[in-house]
Amino acid sequence: MAVRWGWPLPLPEEYISSRTGKPDKLCIPEHYDLKDWPIIQPLPSYGRGRERLGGRHISLIHGDALTNVVITGQNGTIDGQGKMWWELWWNRTLEHTRGHLLELMNSHNILISNLTFLNSPFWTLHPIYCSNVVIKDMTVLAPLNAPNTDGIDPDSSINVCIEDCYIESGDDLVAIKSGWDQYGITMGRPSSNIIIRRVSGTTPTCSGVGIGSEMSGGISNVIVEDLHVRDSAAGIRIKTDEGRGGYIANITACNITMERVKVPIRFSRGANDHPDEGWDPKAVPKLSRKFAAYQLAKNFTKFLIMI
Repeated sequence: MAVRWGWPLPLPEEYISSRTGKPDKLCIPEHYDLKDWPIIQPLPSYGRGRERLGGRHISLIHGDALTNVVITGQNGTIDGQGKMWWELWWNRTLEHTRGHLLELMNSHNILISNLTFLNSPFWTLHPIYCSNVVIKDMTVLAPLNAPNTDGIDPDSSINVCIEDCYIESGDDLVAIKSGWDQYGITMGRPSSNIIIRRVSGTTPTCSGVGIGSEMSGGISNVIVEDLHVRDSAAGIRIKTDEGRGGYIANITACNITMERVKVPIRFSRGANDHPDEGWDPKAVPKLSRKFAAYQLAKNFTKFLIMI
């Protein structure tokens, strides 16, 4: 496995395990101190931590203001050891929002490829305020009951290609976001020009591709093609909420295969949650222009489209 953004990233020996004599797995200790995970500022388009007030824990791999980033390998593995974080969430003892396995902020020209990411504490790959992002040939795995372990979440990012990935998670396989309520509206950083193709996987409670519900900066020009979703709650789900504002426009889905999926295409509210009392109930999301779906569905149990 190689991790680099202009120079090699040295990995402590105790974090590397190998059966071949080469470093092929990065595995943080299963038991560690929360003090090892500093609290950083909340994202400006969210105004606070997504789960708790105040800041948020830093991610296992975190970068800000980078250019020409390459994180790649020969299907090496990075294990985020998320169980401790999930238990804090289940037990309602989480004090700050969980970190991601990988988060890149304000960065450009990014390639992430040929790796296996396991057991993220929270959303697994989170490029935010980024441009020219390629994520390909990735395997992302988490227990199907692990909370909020989205696979890949482009957030307020433009020119993103996600392709040839396999994902199993306790949340959306791919979720496109762009900020939360008044903070996302004020920042006004949309997610646009996003291609998702040849992605497959399963999520029993969520969707293959989720759009929103944090979409206050706007989401547009999204193409989803050759998606294969099985044993999941929805194939594609567009989620909005009162107070989100923003817009969703120009979404195209084609060649979608769904097996044992409850609802192939779903339009719905999200969790109806807000960062604080400053949200505007008059800020209504707009779904406009075009939503086109050309799809093949197998063994769905409810409706082709649910609104």
